[in-house]
Amino acid sequence: MNRKPVLSVGSALILAGAAVLGEYWWNQRDAAQAQQRAKEWLKRASVRPAHQVPAPAPAVAHSIHRGDPVGELDIPRLHLSIIIFEGDDAHILKLGGGHIPGTALPPANGNIGIAAHRDTFFRPLRGIHQNDEITLRTPAGKLQYRVTQTEIVPPSDIHVLAPAPGRDLTLVTCYPFYYVGNAPQRFIVHARKAG
Repeated sequence: MNRKPVLSVGSALILAGAAVLGEYWWNQRDAAQAQQRAKEWLKRASVRPAHQVPAPAPAVAHSIHRGDPVGELDIPRLHLSIIIFEGDDAHILKLGGGHIPGTALPPANGNIGIAAHRDTFFRPLRGIHQNDEITLRTPAGKLQYRVTQTEIVPPSDIHVLAPAPGRDLTLVTCYPFYYVGNAPQRFIVHARKAG
């Protein structure tokens, strides 16, 4: 029996596995570095001398660019804390959460849309409950929200991002959470401003 073909296939599989693990490690490293840099930016941007009057909330819609940090989203009960970047393309969602273009930008009024992957940053959303607290920190301040409802919709159902009374923050991720491949549905979390 000739063992050369078996060894060649085995070697190829080992190399392919190493390449996949290397890419995974590289993506994790990039995401961790981007999250850390953005957290440092948010900390610097949020610190003002005590005598300085807080600047009015900027009309940031025209001054923010794809990839810019927007803020930090925290859901304490789920131990979820991620930086949100402007944009919702594949590269942005590898680094953290993405502010969905066309939705309100914090701290403006309206429905703020934030997306992230179900198999990385938004995996804890599988355990979210009504009335869970959500905090969104931006350089303009801290915004508090309470979860009002969750729903599962097809990817084409974009009405969930439309402005509506009491719909101040919408989180979007793929569903089911443990689906292998491109998930057929979206898991939606709606929240209302608290206080």
